[in-house]
Amino acid sequence: MFAAGHAQAQIAPRLTGEAVVGRLDAIRQELAERASKLHDDRLTAASARLGTMADALRKSLGNKMSQPVDIIDDSSRVAVWRGDAAVQRTRAYLDAEPGCPGSDAKAMADSLITTIDRLATASSSSKATPVISGVETIDHRPLFALHPGSTPIALALVGTNLGDPQCADPQVTATDEQGKAVDAQPVITGTLPTRIELKLPNGVGSKSGTYLLHVVTKHKSFLMGCSAQPEALAVLQVTQPLRVIVNYELTATCSNGQRVPVTGSLPDVTAYGSTSSRQVDAAACPDPSRYAISAKVAFGDGNSASVGPVEQSATADITLGLPAGFTLSWSPSTRTVFVRSAANICKGVY
Repeated sequence: MFAAGHAQAQIAPRLTGEAVVGRLDAIRQELAERASKLHDDRLTAASARLGTMADALRKSLGNKMSQPVDIIDDSSRVAVWRGDAAVQRTRAYLDAEPGCPGSDAKAMADSLITTIDRLATASSSSKATPVISGVETIDHRPLFALHPGSTPIALALVGTNLGDPQCADPQVTATDEQGKAVDAQPVITGTLPTRIELKLPNGVGSKSGTYLLHVVTKHKSFLMGCSAQPEALAVLQVTQPLRVIVNYELTATCSNGQRVPVTGSLPDVTAYGSTSSRQVDAAACPDPSRYAISAKVAFGDGNSASVGPVEQSATADITLGLPAGFTLSWSPSTRTVFVRSAANICKGVY
């Protein structure tokens, strides 16, 4: 017998349709609440689609709801796996979305919506149908979107029946939403039945939009050899290129009490982790006692925010926090306004 307080290993219960339907109902409600908070009707529709998937499972499974998926028929088993994949992908989105700037947040939502639609409409099945339940970085961070560019990208597809060690490696091809092959084709670097690791040697390119990964696996069956299985699909979104516009107003209070405002803009920020700056001519107030600064930041997707004014003595630096991890600063010693971009802060975007 174990001593009191000792942790005991627990075996996870076998997956059932009943468990997945419960998860679909719960995650549908969470997504509906997030959609309301974000005022995104598309996410509201996606949450309704999750409810439809739950209802379809209830109807199709009938008295098989409580049976482990391993012992039910192929079609029902694959439908349960796809429902569970929709749950996992939605859970990952809800955890990763907070704090993402507008264009990244939109790309993540687009990716999730397309994923749910594709899972809900998929119908083909076999004994070893592959189902993709997640896309992630090599260090297991959930991934929904990619920034455009030529930097090499490594990622992984996670799921069920993604490979058979007795057969050739799966085939993975990339297309746009219309099914047209794209230039940025992935290279497989490793496979397991539950994981395919990929590399995009030259990044994802410069064109924004939907990036679909089509996975075709083979499964070996008794006396039949290795045969191709129904296609599985993973959805990523290529974001719009980063563009952040910052306009500022710097007001000097002169020693005689006169207030002299100077307005201007900084060179656009086009990369995470970069700095943009501009020197300000303060000749109109050669002996200031105080400075105040305010700013408006606009993202390429149309979202914007205003901050300030914040006032300090003429010898003190001023720093203001901006959305999405950006900061705006005024340095009176160098008479420079500059904005700094943090490294990519959106957990769901590479």
